[in-house]
Amino acid sequence: MVSWPTATATRTSSDPLLHAVRGRRVAEADAQVETLKSVLAWAERNEATSDEVVVLLQSAERPLHLAGPGAPAVPEYAALDLALSLGMSTDAGLTYLGRALELCHRLPRLYLRVVKHEVALWRAFKIADATMSLSETAAWHVDKAITPVAERSSFAQLDRTVDAARAEHDPADAEARRLAALEGRRVNVYLAGATTDGTVDVVATLDTADAIDLEHALRDGAQALADLGSTETLDVRRSQALGEMARHQLSLDLDTSGTGRGVTIYAHLDAVDPDLPGLLDNTQTPLLVQQVREWCQAAGTNVTVKPVIDLAEPAETPAYRPSDAIRERVTLRDRCCVFPDCSRRRVDLDHIVPFESGGVTATWNLALLCRRHHRAKTHGHWSYRMVELGLYAWTSPTGIEKTVDRRPPPGTHARRHP
Repeated sequence: MVSWPTATATRTSSDPLLHAVRGRRVAEADAQVETLKSVLAWAERNEATSDEVVVLLQSAERPLHLAGPGAPAVPEYAALDLALSLGMSTDAGLTYLGRALELCHRLPRLYLRVVKHEVALWRAFKIADATMSLSETAAWHVDKAITPVAERSSFAQLDRTVDAARAEHDPADAEARRLAALEGRRVNVYLAGATTDGTVDVVATLDTADAIDLEHALRDGAQALADLGSTETLDVRRSQALGEMARHQLSLDLDTSGTGRGVTIYAHLDAVDPDLPGLLDNTQTPLLVQQVREWCQAAGTNVTVKPVIDLAEPAETPAYRPSDAIRERVTLRDRCCVFPDCSRRRVDLDHIVPFESGGVTATWNLALLCRRHHRAKTHGHWSYRMVELGLYAWTSPTGIEKTVDRRPPPGTHARRHP
């Protein structure tokens, strides 16, 4: 008979590794609280008073109201500097600041528990996200109700508390939000997630009637493909039916003179061996040559053959407005906004050295900036320079420096040949 040792026989009185883990967790929590306090102190020092808000509204810089009613506003360009100091993107930094202001100024009971390490900061921020749309009175109600049990309440309980506070204290807002929910309808096509398997995810939120119509169209389209002899599974045939609808606009009675696939695809292929996997510049994802062949062979496809574009080749024009060729080169090189940690693709072409100050309209003096960061550079004392094509050195109003590298990775020589 085998005698197994008991659990207590192998347990030591103190495990130094677990002790180290606990110590680091406590240290991280301390650091998070200290960062929160520092951010709030910065916000207090940079608060835009009522008079300053009036001045800001008359200037190019805007006051940012990042938390709910009653929380202070901060100047826009100063907040960008804070985000960079936090090591965050602009959006992430502004979100952090908004949560901090919401917590301190509209959820004071919860804020005190966070400072005392009784409630984790991430959980408090989750609550702050939920209360930003509430009035001051409703936020006070949530703070009073949820704070005593914040460390153990579920998010479903939080949602019920917020809904109850809104219904009780903001009935008009509750009805307006119900009507505004229709504005949440959207369709997301995640092209950035494309891989060599040739598929992407599509997620949609539709009006119920539209969803029923789409379901019927997909069902009928999948059945039509089966009737034509397709042996694919139902799920595959439904996805193919959606693609056919996209190509031929089967669900819309519109002018069909321009239907068919006509998107320009920038495919970077190896000049020596074009059958090697390449790069789809539209999404910056790998591309198999067979995918290009199948796209080009699909019915209704319009194929656009572009000449080789060398992104390192300089191009300029004496005019202020860039030519299509210059715009194409800069767009292919930068891909999105070149501000630190920004990835927006809805962008302007910015003259790094302003045109009115002698800057030329050329590939080496143009870069992509989203509208927010374009304004910050023009009006907010942010500056940057192009060290070399695709490499940018930024300096914030307080002297923080950050480099943004949009150069192609080493060894990807085909990157220059769409």
